[in-house]
Amino acid sequence: MNPILTVAMALKSWQIGLIVAGAVLLVAVVLCIIFREKLKKWLRVYKSEIKKIVWLPWPQTRKSTLVVLVALIVCALVICLLDLGLNKGFLKLIDLISQNGAA
Repeated sequence: MNPILTVAMALKSWQIGLIVAGAVLLVAVVLCIIFREKLKKWLRVYKSEIKKIVWLPWPQTRKSTLVVLVALIVCALVICLLDLGLNKGFLKLIDLISQNGAA
């Protein structure tokens, strides 16, 4: 039997996940070391672009957030009511068809 397969079968799933996460972290660190200068330049550009953003004042942000939440709740309720109505309608239709077919 393949020794790698034997070891993999002995490990628990969380251990395999930990090994994979460690490997991904190692690759990320190596790539950051290799591309250090490009990463520094990208972070400088990113920071300067973030500073250029004009953020909304807090009261306007709060108001916009409230509008979005209310719209979200209304849409969720409409979808819920449509789902319930269609479900009841299809059940009634199935009962009607089965009663006519049995009679």
